[in-house]
Amino acid sequence: MPYILSKTDGSVLATVQDASLDNTTNLVFVGRNYAGYGQAIEENLLKLLENFSNTSQPSRPVQGQLWFDKNSVAQRLKVCYDGTNFRDVNNVLVGLTAPTSPNIGDIWWDTNVSQLKVYVSSGNWEASSPFGGASSSWSFEKINDGVTSGGWPAIEGKFGGGNIGVVFSNSPAYKPVSIVNSSTFPIIKRGITLPGADPISGSSSANTTTGYLLWGTAAESISTKKLQVATTGSNASFYVPFGDGQNGARTFYTTSTFFFNPSTNILNVKASSAVYADIAERYEADAVYGEGTVLVIGGEKEVTISTSYADTRVAGIVSKKPAYMMNSEAGSDETHPYIALKGRVPCQVIGPIVKGDLLVTSAHPGYATVANGDCSGAIIGKALEDHSEGFGVIEVKV
Repeated sequence: MPYILSKTDGSVLATVQDASLDNTTNLVFVGRNYAGYGQAIEENLLKLLENFSNTSQPSRPVQGQLWFDKNSVAQRLKVCYDGTNFRDVNNVLVGLTAPTSPNIGDIWWDTNVSQLKVYVSSGNWEASSPFGGASSSWSFEKINDGVTSGGWPAIEGKFGGGNIGVVFSNSPAYKPVSIVNSSTFPIIKRGITLPGADPISGSSSANTTTGYLLWGTAAESISTKKLQVATTGSNASFYVPFGDGQNGARTFYTTSTFFFNPSTNILNVKASSAVYADIAERYEADAVYGEGTVLVIGGEKEVTISTSYADTRVAGIVSKKPAYMMNSEAGSDETHPYIALKGRVPCQVIGPIVKGDLLVTSAHPGYATVANGDCSGAIIGKALEDHSEGFGVIEVKV
């Protein structure tokens, strides 16, 4: 009696006669009472394990069948998705030129510009970008100047079907000859070039009718000293902090109360304000210490954690939010924590503590406690809060 083999959808694939082998597919189906059936079954398992690995596609594929294309160029797993043609599982195509006969949604890695592109319509490959879709996107390109072999790498901002909005370039100034709407960009310079750039300087004039808030290129500073603005129905001129010329050699001004000279790096102001409340300085520590930890001078570095009562080597309290940071370039918070020199700062304490008590180091590492008796030279600061028995954190006036 023959075996009747049906597919998942119920259709009959093959009828296997007794004592015979069926070759309807790339797997061999064994009939009832066939002698030597073991080899056929084992080879079937091997073919499934290797996904019919070969340089040419299986000759009798079944819809949904996998095939590993071992061709030296491909070396990838493919699937018979429509019962006729094998396609890549991820369908990512690689090459210098656009693939032929693509389907919408195909992905192509353009090795010429090292960019991933998606086929969106007839003859149209769009750069895959997180900043936009088919109508607006950023595109990595090579722009030809008519002289340099291969062109210059750049990033083009595309809006409304390919019109270029902005070009970022890391190259000398050049005149583009292979760019959409090249008349809009008579010259490309290192930095940002906007539409309507001057053909010599690469800058756009400060024309208030354009509505631009940014013009020129990133390689050039804006040389204006005043900005015209409207206030309560009338026009007025206000100073803005812009440098003059290419090197910013002149001073920066806003009003007569503010002055900064970049040649000396000195800032002069009548007053300043800050959200945080202490003046602090960086010191090199032998470990990483958290906010409020009490440190003393000593250890393998400049400062280390306090471990004894009323230690006169006390350096201060670790601050994580100084209002004024001194010696800021010495290191990081991990290697050179800020230590509060003046102001108010959170501090680890062990109570009891009453507001106004003088604080010194305690025998508990990194904690402050109340000073008993004369502790000259060991005072950390004054408590700004009460604290009951045990460990805690309070604000301290240093």
